[in-house]
Formats: sequence, structure tokens, C-alpha cells
Amino acid sequence: MRALHLVVTRSREIRRGEPVFAGSRVPVRALIDHLDRGKPIDAFFEAHPDVPRDTVEQALALGLEALLRSVPLEPAPTQASLLPRQNEGGVILNAEELTAGLVTGKRVRCPACRSLIFQSWPEGWDAHAATRCRGLTGKEPGARKSEFKRRFAHLFRG
Repeated sequence: MRALHLVVTRSREIRRGEPVFAGSRVPVRALIDHLDRGKPIDAFFEAHPDVPRDTVEQALALGLEALLRSVPLEPAPTQASLLPRQNEGGVILNAEELTAGLVTGKRVRCPACRSLIFQSWPEGWDAHAATRCRGLTGKEPGARKSEFKRRFAHLFRG
């Protein structure tokens, strides 16, 4: 793997110090924005033919290495509870540890994103999972709902 200075550089004389791909004036941010918009990487190379493919690949590899170093280790799972834990508002906080019989019809915090409160579980789970749940990785609504249903099948009756 190349050294960082051979992949990305910063200089006050080039784009006011914004990081660019080495040997070019193309900002690294341009690639990030391009990918965030869901565009294919080949379209980036067509738009910026002066940026070598191997330089971008090395930059992506370095970025992923940095990301891996910063991902925290999730705490070990605690003993699954047999009883619901509720907050002061009566919302069940540990649905992922429970069964459908303990959560159906109750106020439940989404076990995936842990932000939405379902007023009567499982009502509305599919619309939430399809478009809004931040705890899912799928891109398409059907895939997102399938992921939710697979991960939390134990919270649904028959």
C-alpha cells in the first residue's frame, strides 16, 4: 500500500489547502460527494480522467483502514432478559431480548434503530423498516423489510 502523501496531498497553493488526489487538482471530497449521490465510480473517472484509478483505489483502501481503526468494539451481549425493561413513559426498551408475547400491543422502542417508538407493536413496523429505520443496511424497501423481519422474527406472532 502506498504512503498517504503519494495518494492524497494538501497544499495552500492548491485549492486553498483542500485535500486533493496526488498529482492532480481534483478534491477528494469530489469523489465522496459523487459516491454519496449513488453514482458509479467509473463515471467519476470519466469526469476526472487526470486522476489515476490506482490512486483512487489506494485512497479508498487507506480510508477503510482508518475506518477500521476507529470502529468501536460493541459491548458483549448481556444476559437476555425474561422481563421487559421500561422507561418512565412505559416504553419497552429491550424488545430485542424478548418474545412476541411480551411486546405485542405494547409501546416498544424500535430494536434496530432504537429511536422510533411504536405505539402498539407491531403496527407500522413495515413502513418504518422500508424507508426510515437507520438500523438497517438494505437500500431497497423490500430488502430493508426482509432484513428487519429476519433479525427480529422472534417479535412477530406466527
